[in-house]
Amino acid sequence: MRWRPAGEGKTWDAGAAFLLMAALLTASTRLLITDWTDHLTLASSLALLGAALGLALGSSRFPSGWAAVLALAYGALILPWQLGLTLEQDIAWRERWIEVARRLASSFAQLVGQESVLDPLFFLALVGGLSWLLGVHAGYALARRADPWRAILPPGLAVLVIQVYDPISSRAGYLAAYLFFSLLLVAHTTYLSRRARWQETRTLVPPYAGLDLGRISLVVVAALLLVAWGLPGLARALPPAERIRDELNHFWEPLREPLNRAFAAVRGTGGVAVEAYGPQLALGRGRKLGETLLLTVQAPPSPAPGVRYYWRARTYDSYASGVWSNETALTSPVVPSLTAQGLHGAEGRWTATFTVTTAMPILTLYAPSQPVWVSQPARAVLAPNPDGTVDLIAVQADPYLQAGTSYRVRASLSAPTVAQLRGAGAEYPGWVIRRYLQLPPEITPRTLELARQIAAGQETPYDVAVAVTRYLRLSIRYRETVPPLPSGREPVDWFLFDLREGFCTYYATAEVVLLRAVGIPARLAAGYATGERQGDIYRVRQKDSHAWPEVYFPGIGWVEFEPTVSQPEIQRPLGSVEGRVGEGPPAPQGEEGRRRPLGRFPEMEEMELPEEEFAGTPPAARRPALYGALLLILLVLLPLLATGRVLRRRVVWHPLPVLVEAGLRRVGLPVPAPLRRWAWRAGLPPLLRAYEEVNRALARLGAPPSPADTPAERVARLQQLLPSAAADLQRLLAEYQVALYSPRPGSPWAALQAGRVVRSLSRRVRIRRLWSWGRWGRKSFEPEGQVGSI
Repeated sequence: MRWRPAGEGKTWDAGAAFLLMAALLTASTRLLITDWTDHLTLASSLALLGAALGLALGSSRFPSGWAAVLALAYGALILPWQLGLTLEQDIAWRERWIEVARRLASSFAQLVGQESVLDPLFFLALVGGLSWLLGVHAGYALARRADPWRAILPPGLAVLVIQVYDPISSRAGYLAAYLFFSLLLVAHTTYLSRRARWQETRTLVPPYAGLDLGRISLVVVAALLLVAWGLPGLARALPPAERIRDELNHFWEPLREPLNRAFAAVRGTGGVAVEAYGPQLALGRGRKLGETLLLTVQAPPSPAPGVRYYWRARTYDSYASGVWSNETALTSPVVPSLTAQGLHGAEGRWTATFTVTTAMPILTLYAPSQPVWVSQPARAVLAPNPDGTVDLIAVQADPYLQAGTSYRVRASLSAPTVAQLRGAGAEYPGWVIRRYLQLPPEITPRTLELARQIAAGQETPYDVAVAVTRYLRLSIRYRETVPPLPSGREPVDWFLFDLREGFCTYYATAEVVLLRAVGIPARLAAGYATGERQGDIYRVRQKDSHAWPEVYFPGIGWVEFEPTVSQPEIQRPLGSVEGRVGEGPPAPQGEEGRRRPLGRFPEMEEMELPEEEFAGTPPAARRPALYGALLLILLVLLPLLATGRVLRRRVVWHPLPVLVEAGLRRVGLPVPAPLRRWAWRAGLPPLLRAYEEVNRALARLGAPPSPADTPAERVARLQQLLPSAAADLQRLLAEYQVALYSPRPGSPWAALQAGRVVRSLSRRVRIRRLWSWGRWGRKSFEPEGQVGSI
């Protein structure tokens, strides 16, 4: 085995380690505030522990191969420990590790089988492992390679990826903070490496050179942030930047679905691959939802009677083992409108136009009921029907929308009366029966019997749907979270007969299953409830996340019902039996509420809104070009700064006591004697300040020098009192005499180092003499080594 010599290449110190830890902590905190899942604090722990291990391995004698083996071995122990801390605290550690291994193996099997991974522990394991590797690599690169760029670029890339997935403008400050610590780290390590070279060549360097470089770095950071602030407009003016962005989006498209499956359990802010509602929706255990604003919707002034706004994201038709999905789905561009693609169930309904402004980045476009046209370039997720029509599953923006973007959507809204719903009949198309009456074989007999009991005596499918809705609202208590599903239990049976409490996904699933059990087609829709209304504006928050059932009625289409007791009931107008099926109540006044056939809309002729409509939209979609340009500036400016080619003229920074003394004199105030002496010493050149330690040490030890004493005589006298400082005193004297009597400037750094040793040793002797005086009742002035002798 070839061992590395001790101390080889070590040009880091405690300051560099602190800056590295601060940068890694900033990167992990940026991940934490995304709130993608619980227990993300383990990323900070693993990154900091990994960096500490990397610094230790980099400073050790182990070669790189053995260091990598040790890092992996430590990671194999620490990562399961951190994952185990995310489980219940009352579980023994042996069971925790078994549970972690079982859940990770199950998630990996789902990933290999191209299924959605619904366990957040899989995401935590990936994040934790990556944090550990980034921390170890950063510490090792700094300690062994003395290369700050290797240390900061991989975590910096991770911060940029997080910003792309979670591009909220208020959180961009973490990127600036990471750049701040990274720049200081590069500047500090560059100075340390230069200082070592200067010491070898005995080059005169002011002792405050390191401080100057740090101050210059702060100026550079501020300049970079100002440049970055103006780059979006620059990116718009550069066609190559636009082409690069388009190519990146094109490259990303094939990876979107696999990443959606791998991170299906992540509660994202709607980034590129993380959606609030993906291809599968599990019943899950629920969670407490916050007040985070997601959408702002401007709606028509007066909705039609009986219309309840639901901001729908996705529909699901297939249910099995507590998971909703779609039996078939294909993706098609939305050109020029959804109705042109044979959208089923959009005829004979009310239409209105809504303006949606996103407070979070989104991929799925939210729309009330059945969207028929969107202003944003998009792709529709469709389920084809045998009669040539299609069922709309979701509409996805292409590319995804950044926070603050606005889009318009024209939707077909269901507003039937009770009489029309009762008169719709049960003549369902064959494809509706085949797709929307599906039930898994595990549905229990008592669930089917409950459905028959509720439907008994009801005359129409609408009456059955109302009865099921009323039963769930009266029999089930609302609760945001539920306990784990008992082993071997069917979720709907457990919810209806044993648990008898739950949240919206359980309510909606139970209603769909009960309706299908008696031959009524139904599906599950997911998105957000109405939200908080302020005039014509609806503010939709995270707590409004919702799922509801939709029931199919011939000639009318899909109609929403509300079984969840935490939401108000839907009140529909009674109407008359003579009313034509599909004809709603009188339209509200105004252009937006007027009913008209869905043949042609002027808006459908042009997919893009006029330029002035998006004048206030932030250019967030161009952020990748912004971050690329920012990194390019860093890569160019900082090496030039490190070699001294940018700032050839050094800025003179006066010490603080000198500035304070000058300020007092300028305003005419007296300068205290201690401050005057402090300013005088601080203003001395480095060599003179180092030599002054000799005079101060002599005074400290009770032997103040005479004005007639030469430097050599003073050093000789102090050497008698401090024998252990002889070597440092001779080095200090040599550097002082070289600078004073020869053309060579001497080494201020070596002199200052020797002066620190003299100051430390003289203070130590002084303290020991005071202790001896207090103990023996007399003051001793014996040289070092004889203090306290009798």
